[in-house]
Amino acid sequence: MLSCLRTLSTQRTTIVALRSLRTGIVSKEAKTPIQQWGWQYLVRQEASGRPLSPHLGIYKPQLTWVVSGAHRILGCIMAGTLLLGGLGFAVLPLDFTTFTEFIRDLNLPRVVVGTFKFIIAFPIIFHTLNGIRFLAFDLAKGTDLPTVYKTGWLVVGLSAVLALAIVLTSNVQPSKKVASK
Repeated sequence: MLSCLRTLSTQRTTIVALRSLRTGIVSKEAKTPIQQWGWQYLVRQEASGRPLSPHLGIYKPQLTWVVSGAHRILGCIMAGTLLLGGLGFAVLPLDFTTFTEFIRDLNLPRVVVGTFKFIIAFPIIFHTLNGIRFLAFDLAKGTDLPTVYKTGWLVVGLSAVLALAIVLTSNVQPSKKVASK
């Protein structure tokens, strides 16, 4: 009995919540039969206790959508960083060279600096290589499933290797030349 009352209370709360979310088109008093049907459908779906649409958590991650999503997300993050950094250097009383010298003067451990360099290098390389891959897709090259997976793993692996190579080569101190007399 108590569970029935909880269910009934939950259904009423859901219906009230759905009604509060309505726009001018969807309302209790629908203007057209299709609007009435749509409203009744939403109420029935909500009353069934099932989600209205599937969530990403129910899907097994696949390389194709993970790489595509990472490409978009990293592109947005890089664009935002470039925009905010550009505005910051335009507005603040310091330039990029002063900023990099400030970071160097902190004398952070090489592991920390290398990690930050990797975090900066990987998205740039990944976005570039994956962009080339997507351009090939636009030309209908390599769109069969085995090739899509091979090129996806190639982009991820090559991006990691190149970013790591950049980090390792940037930590090499230039050798001091001995002046000859």
